Amino acid sequence: MKTLMSVILALLAAPAFAHPTHIIEVAGHNHWLGLAAIAAAAAAALWQAKKGRDEEASQEDETEEDPDTEPQEA
Repeated sequence: MKTLMSVILALLAAPAFAHPTHIIEVAGHNHWLGLAAIAAAAAAALWQAKKGRDEEASQEDETEEDPDTEPQEA
């Protein structure tokens, strides 16, 4: 009987699909710091990517600003 109940309960078990805030809640309050660090790293990466695009655009603008110059001979 014990084996039969164990098999039935094992077959009825389903995985728990927890959202991130539930995982943090179960893990304890110390994991909020980790989540904040991940968010800060993502924000820094996005900021650097935007900064890089802005610098490329300004360099392209600088090369296009002076079209009247004559080409130099090699």
